Formats: sequence, C-alpha cells, structure tokens
Amino acid sequence: MNRRTFVRGAVGGALALGSGGVIEALRRESTFGYDGIEVLGPGVERITPNERFYVVTKNLIDPRVVRERWRLELSGLVTAPRTLDFAALERMGGVDQETTLECISNAVGHGLISNAVWTGIPLGELIESARPESGAQRVFFHAADGYTHSTTLEKALEPTTLLATRMNGEPLPDRHGFPARLIVPGTYGEVSVKWIDRIELVDDDRQGYYEKQGWKAQRVHTMSRIDAPGKKSRLRGTTRIRGVAFAGDRGISKVEVSTDGGRSWREADLDYMPSKLTWAHWSLGWSPSRGEHELVVRATDGNGEPQETKKDDSVPDGATGLHRVGVRAEA
Repeated sequence: MNRRTFVRGAVGGALALGSGGVIEALRRESTFGYDGIEVLGPGVERITPNERFYVVTKNLIDPRVVRERWRLELSGLVTAPRTLDFAALERMGGVDQETTLECISNAVGHGLISNAVWTGIPLGELIESARPESGAQRVFFHAADGYTHSTTLEKALEPTTLLATRMNGEPLPDRHGFPARLIVPGTYGEVSVKWIDRIELVDDDRQGYYEKQGWKAQRVHTMSRIDAPGKKSRLRGTTRIRGVAFAGDRGISKVEVSTDGGRSWREADLDYMPSKLTWAHWSLGWSPSRGEHELVVRATDGNGEPQETKKDDSVPDGATGLHRVGVRAEA
C-alpha cells in the first residue's frame, strides 16, 4: 500500500468516526496527503503552471506563514549562528534554475512529477556564512508545520541546491512552501522541504519525518512514461507517441519505445531537456498496422545506466518498472 492509498482510506475513516482523538492520532501517524492533481496526459507542459504542479503534504491543514513574522535560523555545529528575516533573504539576490521534482510515492505511469523555474539563493552560501564546524556531517531541516528531513552536508553545499522564494516568476504559493522552501536536485520531493524555518548542522544521522517511517531513497530512479496515446486509445493513421522521462540530476541520454510489447525497440526524439536537472519530453512517429498493440517505454540516464525494468512498489525507495499502454489501431 502506498502513502496516497493509505491516507485516502484513513482520512475517510477518521472523519466518519468524528473523534478528536482519532483525528489527532491520524495527524501523527499518517504519512501522506494528496490533492488529486497528477501531471500527465497529452497536454503536459514543459514548464508546469503553479496551479497544476503536484502537491503532497503530511498535513490536514497546511500552515499559512506570515512573511513579516517569518525567520530562518541557522544553528547547530556552526561558529557563527544567524537568523534572517525575509527582507534580508531578498537582499541576497537569487538565481533562476529549472528543476523537476518527483514524489517518492509516484507509481509507474502516474503523474506526481512536475517541472518549474525556481528562483533562490544557493543554500551553500547561507551555510558557509554561518561557518560550519569541522565535525558537521549532515544538515537537518525544520519546517513551520513540524516536518523535518536531512541530507548530507556535501549535498547541501552543491551549487544547484537552492533556498527558493519564487516559482515560475511568482512568489511561492502557500501550498508550495511560502515564503521559502528547499530545492534539492537529485533527490525525491520529500527532501525539498517546504515552509522551512530552521537549518541545523549536526554530526549524527538523525532521522526526519518520513525517514522515521522507513522511507530511505538514496537517489531518484530513472523513470519514463507514455502520455499519448492514452490507455485503450483507438488510433487511425500515423500518430506520434509522446511522453516524459526523468533521472534526478543525471539527465536523460536516450529514450526507446516498443510498439510490440518489448520485442523490438526504436529510439525516440528528445524534444526538450534544457539541463540534467529537468525531465525530458520525448516523441516518436508511428504508423501502426491494424489491430492491438502494447506500447512500452524505457529510458537511459545521462551516465549510460538503463532504467530498471523490474516492477516494484514505491515503498521504501521509489517505484521502478516500465510503463505499458495498450492501444488499438483501426486503420
């Protein structure tokens, strides 16, 4: 059972019981809330509009942070701890970085994945300004909703790891972490903490919210998906098979499509992949013969490593397997 399935059932049960105690227990124990948006199908944009970007939360009610009251604390194993308000953060300027995020619970063929242009400052600049002590090994992040997560200090200092304040040219929407959130390429979305308010350098391997529940992804698995034609489509004449592929911060070097259930493969065109940090949009022209066909897609990451073909659930480190779509050609 994945996180989305669990919470749909649990929330319904808790609300039916109407017990404050039960709801509080659910708040403590449930792992995942999902607003119903999946970014998939023939209309997937290269840059996902803010209102269409997938949303995942552990909260029954998300926090509403007041910008003027927000503070970001840098603490722990540092020799110059500091606290910044939003005005100070804005004065530091920012860079634009297009980055794709994917939820660790995204199943094969599903749409808990989106792409945006984020504006923020490299997290490493903030951390270095607090002067980390030599014993610091990891960074533990705290958020306004009580959420926590950690990553290595090395990952936090990578120049592509951002503290973002804008999304597609606009201030972060509340549901996406206003006033500031992390963007951590090469990791699943759970590491890109929303509503962040404290950054703590530590020398131990303490676990965050999802880590305590057993989720332990080390890197994003290579994924690929067919967006068009859809399942059970009836086709006439030449068509163009389209979809997306993603491999964290490794990029995509190749996408291949089979129209006969995996017996033979053709290389697709990579129509869009501005950097290794984003998904690739791919397409392939096809003139099918009359009858039933099974479409399959597979991708190879920028390091030359092929996508895992064995189908596995997302628990505990992300889903693997190939996406398959059955269609019928009528002429």
